Amino acid sequence: MDRLNKILVGIEFSPCSAAALQQAVRIGGWMAEGKSQITVIHVVPIPVYPISGNSFLPVELPPVDILLQAAREQWAAWPPAKEAGANVKFEAILGSPRMELLDRALHDGIDLLVLGAHGEAHGQRGVGPVASACVQRAVAKVLVVREGQSDRFRSVVACVDFSETSRLALEQAIRVAAQDNAALHILHVFDDPWRGVGPPPDLKSHMPDFLERYEEAVEKHLRNFCEPLAHEMVALKAQFHALRFEGHGKGILDFVQRERCDLAVLGTRAKWNLRDFLMGSTAERVVREAPCSILAVKPAGTPTP
Repeated sequence: MDRLNKILVGIEFSPCSAAALQQAVRIGGWMAEGKSQITVIHVVPIPVYPISGNSFLPVELPPVDILLQAAREQWAAWPPAKEAGANVKFEAILGSPRMELLDRALHDGIDLLVLGAHGEAHGQRGVGPVASACVQRAVAKVLVVREGQSDRFRSVVACVDFSETSRLALEQAIRVAAQDNAALHILHVFDDPWRGVGPPPDLKSHMPDFLERYEEAVEKHLRNFCEPLAHEMVALKAQFHALRFEGHGKGILDFVQRERCDLAVLGTRAKWNLRDFLMGSTAERVVREAPCSILAVKPAGTPTP
C-alpha cells in the first residue's frame, strides 16, 4: 500500500480492534522513516436516554463527559495501546461510530481506514455493521482485520475482474505481498458460459475440449491484463488462477478457504446501489463471509458521498 501518509483506526477495545491497531502500526512502519500519521478514535455512541431529569430510573445516569473520560482511561490501560507507542494519537469522541469514521475519512484526507471485523457484541458472526458500512461508503481504502491477524500476511490473493479498480487492487496486493514476503495469488472467477448444460451439439462435436480451452483463454487474458506489473509479479513468483465457478463471490470464498489466504484484496464500486442492498454484490459477500482479512480498494477519483 502506497502513499499512506494518514491512517485512521477505529477501535472499541475488542480483540478485533487490537489486531486492527497492531496492523495499522505495522503497515504505517512501511513508510520511509515511519512517517505515517496514525490516529485512533473510539466513538462513544450517543446515549439513547435523557442525560438528566429521568424520573423513571432509580439511579442517576453518567453524564457524557464521564463516558468520554472512561474511554480515555481504558485506552491508557489497554495493552495494545501501550505496544503502539506514543506516536499514535488517540481521541474519544461522542457520536455514531459509522458516521464519525466516514466523516473523518472524508474530511481529514485519510489514506487508509483500519477496522476490526466486528466488535464484542457480534462475536464471530462475520463483519459487523460499522465495518460493513465503511467498506461500502468510505472514500479511502479500508482494511478489515480479523481477530488474531495482527502479524504479517503470509498468503495474499488479488481478486481481478478486469476493471481498472481491480488493477488498483492488484497493485495494492503486490505491495503487501512484497513487504510481508507473502505468497501472491492472482485470481479471476468466471462462470461456465453454458451454465452447466454444455455447449451446443455442433460445437461439442467439433471442439469436445471447449471448456478446457475456454479456461486457458481466460487465464491468458488474465496474464495479459497483469502484464504491466509483470516485473513485480515475477519477483514474487505470483500464481495465476482462472477459476470456473457458479457465482463470483462463492468462487472467491472457496479459493480463500482452500488456499488458506489471510488477506483478500478486491476493488469495490464507488457507490453501492439498491440491487446490492437487496441481493448483495460480489465484494459485499466476500467482505461479509470471508474468514480472512479484507483490503477494499475504491476506484480512482471516487466522488465524495
